[in-house]
Amino acid sequence: MKRIFGFIVMSIFLINACGPTLESSQKTWNSNLKAIEKLKSEYPVFAPFIDQKLADAKKVWNEAQGIAEEEAKLDKMVEANNILSGGSLGNLRNMKSKIKELKREEENILKQQIDSTLINKANTARTNARLAIQKAESVLAMSQSEFDINSISSKIDLAYSGLEDAKREVSIVAGLIKKVNDKIEAAKNKKEQDLKAQQEKEEKAKAPIKCEYCGTMNDAGSTKCKSCGAPLPEKK
Repeated sequence: MKRIFGFIVMSIFLINACGPTLESSQKTWNSNLKAIEKLKSEYPVFAPFIDQKLADAKKVWNEAQGIAEEEAKLDKMVEANNILSGGSLGNLRNMKSKIKELKREEENILKQQIDSTLINKANTARTNARLAIQKAESVLAMSQSEFDINSISSKIDLAYSGLEDAKREVSIVAGLIKKVNDKIEAAKNKKEQDLKAQQEKEEKAKAPIKCEYCGTMNDAGSTKCKSCGAPLPEKK
């Protein structure tokens, strides 16, 4: 019973130790602020949207600073950080890397040996990936005249979810291709092993047979020693 209780206490300690702290949340906040400034300089068209989210986050962050109770304060700090790293703003921050990731996986399919039964699925997945990439890139390249603060969140989220859906499809097809190729490779290896075993068997059958009594070498297929007449061992 003591051992179980000790295990529970240790588990709770480890969970808490791995979670955010006031210090780590402060570091995350500072890092997020730098990332947001970089994002604004990279995508100036999105500045009104970014500023709006930043204002929301700062409001929550300032509320956290006025809370004395540590756990409640930490919850507010985490909430503020989540505004800057999650949701539509998080999707905007991660859009470029998601595009690169999808491009890499889509190109990897092209490098694979694709079985005829999967060609259509592979082509469809690659087409959908390219369309999702084009849509996401068009959102990132949005002009000032196209920007609308009221609809920008949905446009970002739609483009990002399109990338995720396309990546999921590409991953599934890549898995199917690998499964088929592994099966083909396994069949090829088995055929080579069977051929090798057959060749070894034929070579062994042609090999001379040594008499266990006098040591004379006898022709393959012999049943008695040509020298002493003793029965020869059967080949296995």
